[in-house]
Amino acid sequence: MSVMNYLIEIHLKLKQYKYPFLFLFLFWLGGFTYFFFTEPIHEFWAIFLYSLTVRCPSTTSDFAAFYALVWPIILEVIVFGFIIGELLEKYNPLITSRILCKHQHNHTVIIGYDHLSVRIIEHCIENKRSFCIIEDDEEKVEDYINQGYAVTVGDPTDTKNLLNLNIKDAKEIFICTNDYRIAIICSEKIRNYNEKCPIYVRAFEGHVREYLQQEPLNVFAFSVSKWAMDAVVKWSRASKGKAIVIGRDHLCHRLAYDISTQDDREVFLFDDIHDGIPFPENEKLHIINDFPRFLSDIRDYVNLSEVEQLYIFWTSRLEFDEAIYLTAKIFSRYPDIEIFVRVFDDELNDVVKRYNAKTFSSSLYAFKMLQKNVPPNSSIALEYKK
Repeated sequence: MSVMNYLIEIHLKLKQYKYPFLFLFLFWLGGFTYFFFTEPIHEFWAIFLYSLTVRCPSTTSDFAAFYALVWPIILEVIVFGFIIGELLEKYNPLITSRILCKHQHNHTVIIGYDHLSVRIIEHCIENKRSFCIIEDDEEKVEDYINQGYAVTVGDPTDTKNLLNLNIKDAKEIFICTNDYRIAIICSEKIRNYNEKCPIYVRAFEGHVREYLQQEPLNVFAFSVSKWAMDAVVKWSRASKGKAIVIGRDHLCHRLAYDISTQDDREVFLFDDIHDGIPFPENEKLHIINDFPRFLSDIRDYVNLSEVEQLYIFWTSRLEFDEAIYLTAKIFSRYPDIEIFVRVFDDELNDVVKRYNAKTFSSSLYAFKMLQKNVPPNSSIALEYKK
């Protein structure tokens, strides 16, 4: 834990005990004043020791006896109780992390928590760049809170929360959320307090990007799925025949549509959430509202012997076991099918490649594209310059 964290911890404890300590001080001041006027020898050090009951006063009185009886009790309860009980008790990391955000300067602000956010955060940690995060779901950022990083848990559209991130002194701001409402509101409010810092926003819809890019927002708006397609399309256009795309996000929809427009291609999109896609549908594009966990789930709709490519592009880490299972089964029974699997953890690449499958990470590709579009003083710049 940093020195700043310790100072904030002590500050929180003292703030919590301010009234008991105030009472302790006033009680001591009353005793000191009494001894100052009643003792014949007015030596400051002697009177100070009387007030602490270290020495006995030369004259005794009912008040002096009462003070000598009560003072040790109050001192033990308040001071020793504070030291032994509170300072040894684990501090509240949630409050400390929030206070740390206020003390960031010339820093990177990350709004929202997703796979791209993780790439940015881990890069900042690895290269010791100053940053803070805001996310309304505490569970997602719990590890960063416990590790003592600057994190605010709350609604990013709340002005108080944005100001707590010290956006006035921010170097750059990354808004990593699929919620256009949050992206637009945050961009508008940030510009009210910081007119110059670059704002980077992920936005799929073209009209949203166009709105964010105009004056006075001047936001750098980008589409992760559009960037990712530039990398994925080289695989799809190098093949012919039928293809299967499994996934629910914009990248899957873009890919399925692009394959359906190619000559001698037919595509089956498995999406258990959406009934349609934001692209023109055609007879070569078949949307199947199902979640395929086993080969039999796919065989109900497609003859796998006729399939040339399989794209397993789920976006949840919790579904990676299904992805591995399908990859292994397809590899063992249909070795001629090209398999492409989206991964979120670089450590899993070797697991997938064991089945002769190609791996792809849209967040990693988007992060690398962002690095090419940020200025040299950015925390994620390839060649960082202060």
